[in-house]
Amino acid sequence: MSIKGALYNMGGWSQLFFFFFLTFTGYILAALIVIMCFHIIGIDKSPMGIRVTMLIQSVCLFLIPALFFSYLSQEKGKKYLSTDAKPNFQILILSIALIFTIQPFISFVSYYNQQLVLPESLSAIESWMRSTEQSAYKTFDTLFVDKSIAGLIFNILIIAIMAGIAEEIFFRGCLQQIIQKTVGNLHLAVWITAIIFSIVHFQFYGFVPRVLLGALLGYLFVWSRSIWVPIVVHIVNNGIGVISAYLYYGTERYKELSDFDLGKDVWLLLFTLILSGLMINLIFKKYRKSIESTY
Repeated sequence: MSIKGALYNMGGWSQLFFFFFLTFTGYILAALIVIMCFHIIGIDKSPMGIRVTMLIQSVCLFLIPALFFSYLSQEKGKKYLSTDAKPNFQILILSIALIFTIQPFISFVSYYNQQLVLPESLSAIESWMRSTEQSAYKTFDTLFVDKSIAGLIFNILIIAIMAGIAEEIFFRGCLQQIIQKTVGNLHLAVWITAIIFSIVHFQFYGFVPRVLLGALLGYLFVWSRSIWVPIVVHIVNNGIGVISAYLYYGTERYKELSDFDLGKDVWLLLFTLILSGLMINLIFKKYRKSIESTY
């Protein structure tokens, strides 16, 4: 008896708990493989060692659970994930242009998110948040001080391409659809998924911009009706970060890109916000037009 599509008639909450079970299983698998790599194969905390660890996490924690869940959820897993849906070319191009245009706003939100100071009563939590942030900085510092062409290629493959594919299939392809089935509200599903997407990264001083990015990717998935649009946009967004780090990491220019000056950059912020709003509106109109044409 085939298990393909076995979860199709399962309720939303049941699917959600089962999906988290698969994710936890993937986490255990990733941890075991990483431990084996460190102690048996001899992978260390070098740039290549970190890249291998990130690759294992992307595949085991995100990609495998999502693909297995889609296999169990519908007779045609590709249809469930919308990997068989050819993206609208105009929406795809607009979405790529949008992620470039919206970068100043993301930098603005990120800068002020980093200024977060919790009340004294929550000092223990703030200390933990800062320690996880410092740990992430150390990881990226190890990766980005490698200025070789090979290092750049590997960073693009792991941080941009692999992460973009695995995370979008997991969060937008599966989790967002499961939550929508559970709560019965599209917008709530998009934002809950975006919040979980940000929490999972354990970088709380980048929490808000990552929530906004996750919500944008969620709506692009809905409006394009194809997982490939958020995948491409996620890859481009991460690729911008990787290439910027390759060119400027460790220089004053990189610090300038990270430190948003509201007084100096306010007009750029306003211009890109207006332009981004127009692009989002245009993408939404094309989505509505495609919906109307199917009826």
